[in-house]
Amino acid sequence: MADKKDLASLLGGEPPKPAIRRGQGVRLSTDVPAETDAQAPVPAETQNSEVAETQKRRNAETQNSSQRINRGYALREDLVHELRQLAVREKRKLYEVMEEALEQYLERRKSGAG
Repeated sequence: MADKKDLASLLGGEPPKPAIRRGQGVRLSTDVPAETDAQAPVPAETQNSEVAETQKRRNAETQNSSQRINRGYALREDLVHELRQLAVREKRKLYEVMEEALEQYLERRKSGAG
């Protein structure tokens, strides 16, 4: 027991209490936050240019082709399954395979009926 008292006296009694730090608090969505380094806009040099190029390429492809509309057609599950497998094998998107199939079908119909 004497050792504990000696140790406490050597350490200077009670340990110092940590300082209380306050957070940012609650703000309304209409409040304008103060500018901080974390909220500053990222300079263009630090942005990933590869991602930007990919987005530009995809946007250009979409603009060059006809607008795609989601109509919600109900297709046979066996056909969709086979088309999906074909798309995976060819590393293409399912809609690309379906569009190609429909284009080929329409071409055959035009040349046969024409």
